Amino acid sequence: MSRTAIAPVRHVTTPPAAPSPAPTERIRRFFARPLVQDALIAGALTAIALVGVVTRTRVDIPEGSGEGIRRSLDSLGVTLLLLQTATLIWRRRAPVLVLAVVTVSLFAFSMLGYFMSFASFGFLIALYTVAAHRQRPISIPVGLACGVIVFLILSLGHEEIEPDTVIVECLIVGAAWFIGDGYRIRRGQFVQLEERADRLERAGEEIARHAVAEERRVIARELHDVVAHNVSVIVAEAGAAQRIADAHPQEALATLAPIERIGREALVEMRRLMGFLRTESEHPSRSPQPGLQELNPLIAQARHAGLSISLTIEGTPRSVSPGLDLSAFRIVQEALTNALKHAGPSNVHVIVRYGSDRLVLIVDDDGVGPSTQRTDPTRPRYGHLGMRERAALFGGQLQVGARPGGGYRVIASLPLDAEPA
Repeated sequence: MSRTAIAPVRHVTTPPAAPSPAPTERIRRFFARPLVQDALIAGALTAIALVGVVTRTRVDIPEGSGEGIRRSLDSLGVTLLLLQTATLIWRRRAPVLVLAVVTVSLFAFSMLGYFMSFASFGFLIALYTVAAHRQRPISIPVGLACGVIVFLILSLGHEEIEPDTVIVECLIVGAAWFIGDGYRIRRGQFVQLEERADRLERAGEEIARHAVAEERRVIARELHDVVAHNVSVIVAEAGAAQRIADAHPQEALATLAPIERIGREALVEMRRLMGFLRTESEHPSRSPQPGLQELNPLIAQARHAGLSISLTIEGTPRSVSPGLDLSAFRIVQEALTNALKHAGPSNVHVIVRYGSDRLVLIVDDDGVGPSTQRTDPTRPRYGHLGMRERAALFGGQLQVGARPGGGYRVIASLPLDAEPA
């Protein structure tokens, strides 16, 4: 008995097709095309010119010939007439070439004595197009040449030339040029305004990106300062409890209380930061930021985690700005976090020195230092970066590195009266 394998049926979801535009919208788009508009202009002018020739409607722009008919319209005349009108279809693609063809055809049409027609308006439209779509170094010489052609048509015509006729014809030709040139200037101004708006929009987007990047850096710095220290203390406490759990179970159990307290403090700090980040919150958390007054609890946490720490206050303590107070606290916090993670069992000495115009923070340890730790050399040190950014924010300086006698040292010098940059 043969078996036939049945392929699984695949259900292919076809994305919905884009809705087709309404008939009126398609018609509007069609007639909005420049080539379609020029074709309509050329066709309408050709029809009007032929009707005018058949009905013998006199047009005196700019031929200036007599009223009598010296030559009836034949195939050559129709060809010259079509060259004056039909070529306007390409007036925007090659305005100078179209104007040259129209002008030569108009000159030949007038000199051969055909009946004056509305086709002469094609000459004005072509001249307007050159002035509207070409710069003045091109349009001015072309306009002057067209003025000379009109003067020749008037001079070689079959009626006596009069000064007022020359003035009127020159005014008509000049008006066509000036209208086209004015349109070109207005269009250029509009294009400049669009480009300026685009530049401003791009500049605004760039400023927004920089602002977002700055906010991300600030948030990352705050999260690092808050989380890294508390988590480092929790890890140290948990590691110590694990090591002494078998020999001293009661002491290991006692370490759970500091771990819980530090975890709760970290949670409070995280909630405070999230309260500021949640823009939809109407009442964000406004708990006070830590400062140098909280150094004793901070040192007590690190001391309980296994570090031997001493604190020395030099000079007369004075009130500082909230931003500087927070930055100084975070720098000391990060230095203690680094000592807790890298120094090993060591003695740490914290010095807070109030000078006449500067606040100096020194954190020394005699541990093994981070240089002997097997860490990835390509890994960025966000703690050092955060301390440098906080010091640079107030125009201060930061020095980090190994001590001459062993260990590690962090020195931060902050101007007391500086405003955040």
